[in-house]
Amino acid sequence: MKIKDSILLTLKNLLHPAGLIGLVIALIIPAIIWFLGRPSGGHKEIIRQLDLNLPLPLFLFQMAVAIILFAFLNKDFREWFKGILPQKPFSILAIAAAIGIAVFAGTQIEARHRVQSDESVFMSVAQNMYHNHESGTCNQGIFDGSHLNCIAKSNSFKTKGLAFLYFLGMPLFGTDLHWIFNAELLMLPLAFLLMFLAIVAWTKQPLLAFLAALLMALQPTVLFQFRAMSVEPLYIFLSALSLFIFKWAYDRNTVMHWALLAITLAFFAQTRQETAFCLLSFIFFAFPKILDKKDFKAPTFFVTLSLFSVPALLTISYFQGFGFQGGEFEAHGHFLEDLKRNWIEMTRPLKENGELENPFLTYFNYLFAIGGVYLLFRAIYDATKGCRFYLWTLVFLLLYHVQTYMILENVSGDFSIQINQRYSLVMLPSMAFVAALPIAHAIEYFAASASKKEAKPLAFAGMVIATIVLSAWTFHYKEDFNKNIMYNRNHLTTEEHEILGWLKEQPEADRLFIYGRPWHFVGYGVSSIHYDRARQMSDAELQKYIDKYNGEVYYIRGLDCWDSQTYHKKAVEHRIATTCDVFEREMDLVGVKNILITNNYWVQIAKFNGRKHYNPTNIIQVSEPARESAAENSSEAPLLLNYKLKEQAEATRNWALRITLDKFLLKDTVYAPGEYNVLVGYD
Repeated sequence: MKIKDSILLTLKNLLHPAGLIGLVIALIIPAIIWFLGRPSGGHKEIIRQLDLNLPLPLFLFQMAVAIILFAFLNKDFREWFKGILPQKPFSILAIAAAIGIAVFAGTQIEARHRVQSDESVFMSVAQNMYHNHESGTCNQGIFDGSHLNCIAKSNSFKTKGLAFLYFLGMPLFGTDLHWIFNAELLMLPLAFLLMFLAIVAWTKQPLLAFLAALLMALQPTVLFQFRAMSVEPLYIFLSALSLFIFKWAYDRNTVMHWALLAITLAFFAQTRQETAFCLLSFIFFAFPKILDKKDFKAPTFFVTLSLFSVPALLTISYFQGFGFQGGEFEAHGHFLEDLKRNWIEMTRPLKENGELENPFLTYFNYLFAIGGVYLLFRAIYDATKGCRFYLWTLVFLLLYHVQTYMILENVSGDFSIQINQRYSLVMLPSMAFVAALPIAHAIEYFAASASKKEAKPLAFAGMVIATIVLSAWTFHYKEDFNKNIMYNRNHLTTEEHEILGWLKEQPEADRLFIYGRPWHFVGYGVSSIHYDRARQMSDAELQKYIDKYNGEVYYIRGLDCWDSQTYHKKAVEHRIATTCDVFEREMDLVGVKNILITNNYWVQIAKFNGRKHYNPTNIIQVSEPARESAAENSSEAPLLLNYKLKEQAEATRNWALRITLDKFLLKDTVYAPGEYNVLVGYD
């Protein structure tokens, strides 16, 4: 059928009552959310409340519907799956490679945060979902047994899908969420295999599918992120899952299949705000199939997709125009600038010591560039011969990466800001596919040229050789992975790592932390409040917490107390560093641990004993030591130390005074106001 006739038939099948009603409903949902969320609309509070309270029940309903649909389609799936499976050697090699890469990542890369505050937000939202059934960030919270009292909460500018998965795992694996690192690592081989199967299903080219999945999984930035608590690994996993289920729905073409795809795509949209825009590519290519006749496929698909995308739409609506980054720069209008800069960042030469400058491998980007030219040429050439597969592949990729354009258009798409390098995971799977195209086709071509009878075994052997070379290329950077070269200048992640290390050394106990970023502790199921919150409390309230936690209340002077702004000029995150100075003047603190993070600042942990009820300047005033007047000219004359104790507050009743000189104890007594002399002689 000609393209023109196909378009006319599609529109004709759309123009029937069920199709039109479904399309109208699907469009009305995002339109209402956009209208209510307008800055000038006056309905922002409605969106805020929906964003806090609707996602969790909708996610649970979405999961239940997905399970029911898959149960009905289980037999069909098994039959279809057998039909798309490649030959056993490819499948076995894919499983072996997936396991090998996961073992390498699990043994060579330390499990830890890589983007501290963002990752802690997902954890804090999960805690709030689990304890309070709200999808906002619990910024400050007190855990009381099985309940979390959120003292301060806010709508999360992050989408809620990852937090929901954490929520599901908490009853099984624990509410401290330390198990998440293993869960993210488990997603690595699963994402590898899903990407392999999805490309096999669409292209029927297992060699291409394997090399694409391999190239993606061998990139250092991918491996690092799968050892963190980042949302980007979930993005890769759900992207591959969506492509896989899309092919299943495309082949079977029933209402239930398209409904299941819509549910999958809607949850895929819960990974990043920009992800909602890549759904355009799926919708565009689904149109001819769901509208091949007048039935309920199209309205079911559109309404289901629109309904279950609501959580992401609410987040986008509430935070529209949210300019977290920009600084002295405009937040938008940086596409070409970021494209150029990111190419430089992703192709930097090695350091003089042979270490990677950034967690990118230069060869990958050049392979992508060559593959891009090859795909364009192949799309045009094949189209002239009547084959449009690569042309449609190119169109799909262009539509899919509208989201990439949006990322690079923002100043936050600048990879010279280290923590933004994780956004490359949105692009890397597609880049890997494009990079693998010329390699796979070259291997097949030379294998066929060498021997047409033995072409398949030769091609497989070529793929094995390529696998060994590419894997060795990544694995020989083992020391770089061990050194945590990804975001090693993100001092906040180092700070948290050191604090958690100190905590592991302490006896297990319920604790309360007073900290500049309390949601970091709340995410791990530990009570925490901000410095300002503690200062606002009365003495009785502070004492209540000291008693509640049996004295296990700690103050942490961290990065926010040393720097008033972020490292990079484009990152907008102003801090009031003097907050800690004021806190320390007012509160009674006893230092327990000092940890040097950089030459510029320490993490200091102190036991918190409540508010000071005395003037520190009155505690002791020491005069300059002098020789005893009777023997002024003698070098052997004793020293006279004069000091005054002027503080008379109630707190002094529990104080002791000790004076030492060169490790010798000169005086040990109770603190008592007055003026005193100590004579220090020579023996």
